[in-house]
Parts: sequence; C-alpha cells; structure tokens
Amino acid sequence: MKNLLVFGFFMISSSLLFGQINHDETQLFKTLFGTPKKDIISEFVKVEGAKQDVFWKLYNDYESHRRQLGEKRFAVLNNYVKNYTTLSAKETDEIMEDIILLTTSQDKLIARYYNKIKKAIGINAAAQFYQIEWYLQSQIRTNILESIPMINELEKKK
Repeated sequence: MKNLLVFGFFMISSSLLFGQINHDETQLFKTLFGTPKKDIISEFVKVEGAKQDVFWKLYNDYESHRRQLGEKRFAVLNNYVKNYTTLSAKETDEIMEDIILLTTSQDKLIARYYNKIKKAIGINAAAQFYQIEWYLQSQIRTNILESIPMINELEKKK
C-alpha cells in the first residue's frame, strides 16, 4: 500500500510538472522563479542602445530552438513516467540515450548562441546570457529530477 501511495505521488507531481512544460513552459518558469523568463533575462543581461534589438532577435531565435528541444524532452520524460514500472532494460537504455542526446543538444545550443551574441554584441552580454541560461536550465533539470521517480526507486522500497 505504501508503495502504491509513493508511486501515486510521483505520478501526480510528475504529470503536473510535465503538463506545465508541454502546455505552457512560460508558466513553469513563472512558477519556479516567480516571474516570466523574459523578465529574468532582461534583468540579468544588460544590453543598451541599438544592440538591444539585436540581442532580443537572437534571444527569440534561441528560445524557439530551445522550446523545440524542451518539447522533445517532455515527450521522452513523459514516456518514462507513464511506463516507469514496466520498462525493460532496453527501453530504459533508449530513454537514457535520448535524454543524454537532448541534454547535449541543449548545452550546445546555449554555447552556439553565446558565440552569436558575443560576435554581434560583445563578451559581457554573451557571458551574462550563458550564465543565466545555464543557471535556469540547471534549475529546470533539478526540478524535473526531483519530480520523477529515480530508476528502480520503487522496487527498492518493496
């Protein structure tokens, strides 16, 4: 019975988290950080004058790519959460390979836009962008990991 309650808690909290990611990722940022993501970025990344337009064009392009990766990550994690108790070793490995690829892709995306911003605007804005994006993505990753069951976690409690 205790295992069923623990599993139920994980499923409910995971579905709430993933529902936010899938349907309204901006709401997830607002929930976690108390403000929309764009407000966080504008507060942290200091760009003045005509370069503001260049920054926001690059940033919006970055966000479009990042959201695509986020949707793919949601699909993989949602598959894990829905099938957690019945995954074979092969299926677990496939999910892990997908997560590794998506994490690597996201890190490369941040680095690619760091270089674009550095070239177009300068090192300070690029470094600020990199630092805040890396921080925000780390927080999201941590929140997701805290919201889903660890591999074999429920089996250990039996």
